[in-house]
Amino acid sequence: MEDRVIFAALAGLLHDVGKIEQRAQDAPWNPPEGYNPEGQPVHAGWTEYFIQHSVPAAYHRPALQGVYHHRPEDSPAEDRRLGWVVSLADKLSAGERADDEPAGPGNRPPQQMLSIFDRVGAYRDRPGLAHHYLPLSELRLAREALFPVGQSSPDDTRRLYEALRDRLREEARNDPGDAETYLENLLGAFQRNAWSIPSAYYHSMPDVSLYDHARMTAALAVCVDELPDQQIIRLVEALRADFAHAATPEQKTMLDAPVALLVGGDISGIQSFIYTLSARRAAQTLRGRSFYLQLLNEAILRYVLRELGIPLTNVIYAGGGHFYLLAPLSAAKKLPDLQRQITRTLLKHHGTGLYMALGWAEVPASGFSIGRFSRTWDRMHAALRRVKQQKYRELGEDLREVFRVQPHGGNQEKLCSVCGEEKEDCQPLEDEPGEELGRICGLCASFFRAFGRRLPEASYALLTLGAPQPREAGSALDVLAEFGLGIQFYDANRRLLPDGAELPGAERGVLWALDDPRGWPEVSLPAARGLRYTVNRVPHETFDKLQERSHGMKRLGVLRMDVDDLGALFRAGFGEGEKSIATVARLSTLSFQLSVFFEGWVKRICEEVSGDRIYAVYSGGDDLFLIAPWHLVPGLARRIAEDFSQYASANPDVHISGGMAFIHGKYPVYQAAEDAHDALEQAKQRPGKRSFAFLGEAWGWDEFAALEQRFTTLVQVIQEQGGPHSLLQVLQRLADLYRSRRGGGNRPLWGPWMWLGDYQLKRMIEQAKNKPDLRASLQEIYAELSPLYHSLPLWGKAARWAQLYLRNDKEESR
Repeated sequence: MEDRVIFAALAGLLHDVGKIEQRAQDAPWNPPEGYNPEGQPVHAGWTEYFIQHSVPAAYHRPALQGVYHHRPEDSPAEDRRLGWVVSLADKLSAGERADDEPAGPGNRPPQQMLSIFDRVGAYRDRPGLAHHYLPLSELRLAREALFPVGQSSPDDTRRLYEALRDRLREEARNDPGDAETYLENLLGAFQRNAWSIPSAYYHSMPDVSLYDHARMTAALAVCVDELPDQQIIRLVEALRADFAHAATPEQKTMLDAPVALLVGGDISGIQSFIYTLSARRAAQTLRGRSFYLQLLNEAILRYVLRELGIPLTNVIYAGGGHFYLLAPLSAAKKLPDLQRQITRTLLKHHGTGLYMALGWAEVPASGFSIGRFSRTWDRMHAALRRVKQQKYRELGEDLREVFRVQPHGGNQEKLCSVCGEEKEDCQPLEDEPGEELGRICGLCASFFRAFGRRLPEASYALLTLGAPQPREAGSALDVLAEFGLGIQFYDANRRLLPDGAELPGAERGVLWALDDPRGWPEVSLPAARGLRYTVNRVPHETFDKLQERSHGMKRLGVLRMDVDDLGALFRAGFGEGEKSIATVARLSTLSFQLSVFFEGWVKRICEEVSGDRIYAVYSGGDDLFLIAPWHLVPGLARRIAEDFSQYASANPDVHISGGMAFIHGKYPVYQAAEDAHDALEQAKQRPGKRSFAFLGEAWGWDEFAALEQRFTTLVQVIQEQGGPHSLLQVLQRLADLYRSRRGGGNRPLWGPWMWLGDYQLKRMIEQAKNKPDLRASLQEIYAELSPLYHSLPLWGKAARWAQLYLRNDKEESR
């Protein structure tokens, strides 16, 4: 990558870092000692101070040019061009501030970041609702660091800024010895320490982080750096006039000209690729396949960045099988060739099973402001849809390769028992020496060896990056190498684990901490450090063995959950048309906040709920797929829903639904995935959604909490108080009678369930006269039901739940 591109990104990333230094001071409105502001804002002086004291000297010259982004014409530098570039990038990136709303009562805004969830849906248009602020904390998986809080006192705020500043200073001094790696390392440091620091908080709602504003400024600096000098200067002047509502017609026309590309990438075929497996070796390969898709998305993204000659700062979001980035206008000439090469590589290794579509749209200078960016977002997605609707068209005459008849067919010796495809490299599949259980292809075997076997032990992953290397179809590592990526894992003690593969001739590396880092592994390559939370819970046992750890009925529970109407939230959650406050920074912040919950906080929930009994097939983006002993799943789903509601500021327009299916350990994975998907769809059919489908019905989360409370009561009555198991049968029979006569209406009904219930429950109460605790519990159940028995359906389902939970081995074998 050219130094010019790296330096433009570096100057953009550091242009406002002085705001952290300034807010950490006892007297924040005083400039650093010896600094002459010369019409510059005070934070610009603190930016210069940070660069001079914390950034390696090799990067001072480009970084200091960004200090004068407010008035680049006053810069003392001999070459002021980069100052103008950062000035333009900053003004484009700051389009989100044009809402011009005071951030707090009495125009005394807090120096904390407003939760992005306060800016979507109902909260956006109802200013009377309470504001929720993010803690001023480094990014880590702790409730006190992630979940919204109230306003801190001024003394606490300054102290918290001081701690974040000190950590950022220390990390900024770490120079891996390679300019691109230093830039990416600094980007990771910004993410960890500035993710919850507001970029601005006067005259604009503080809902965009300094991290997001800084990296978008860096991205736009890379994009506009290729424009002619005079065009850059005229655009800065036009934006100044536009912000002051004084732009001339000529300037408005200039601002409608494109300055960057919004590029999207989307992998098709993910569902079939992960879940179309036989039950054999599913537990060993399933998580590896899922993690491989994350790596494949990263590898293709890195390949695109490398070929376009742009840094990681230009990525808006990557995860869940798609990515979005900003690129210079000149990238439009290269993207069609990249689409063809990506398609050819995926065809070679995956046939037509996986396909990556690229789509892009030009963004005018005026398109980054509120009320405008959503149009570009829609045009980019429309371009993506067109590519997916015309797959492989980019191959031209080579399209016949897609329809080529395979040279083999019907040969059991070449049939993989895991994925069901015929492959030339199938080998015997053995669980014990000498016990052959079919055959496995090299690709499926590599998912287990390279990823599935090591991921549960891994605390860090080292991505090694270099030039793409042509490989023959074989293992998953070969696919990644074709895009220029290798991978190795390290455990919690930072020791290298076997089975990974460094990319031969790798130029540099990226260290991912899969959890909160406790030190970093020593590696031989220049390596940037970053967080990539991963829910890597994988029990060391087959699904057959895992189901034996269930309480009562020996079955597994399959849980699928996702955010309701997320597409609408991104499309219209920030408003529509000219009233939309959607900007690239806000959309990026929303994506980032969702990924932290699903990739990070869900990891913590799984650890707290079940230890080593949850198999995390996937959790990321806005959805999850978990398998566990069935009795853990209902409580796990409720905990995830409750935490998500708190995390999202209890916003009534941001909620989650889930569905659970019961399966046997030998049940095919694809069918389990389909069953859980059907349950999730049942939940989403309920009016208002925000539901959980369980035991054949969709329950609102409040209803499910009531169901769970009654289940707990019945288990205590029988297990702890010696109550009769017949109570469970009685409640279910009464509920069946009630449902059959009620017919779905809400009108009160009289029926046999009333006198039968009175008779049978009173009889049980009488028989418990020598057990006072049991008698009291039965009387409470009877009192809630009688006289109209309206809550009978709830008690009937709770009884069924308790029956499954209390089922013994003898009953299970019948």
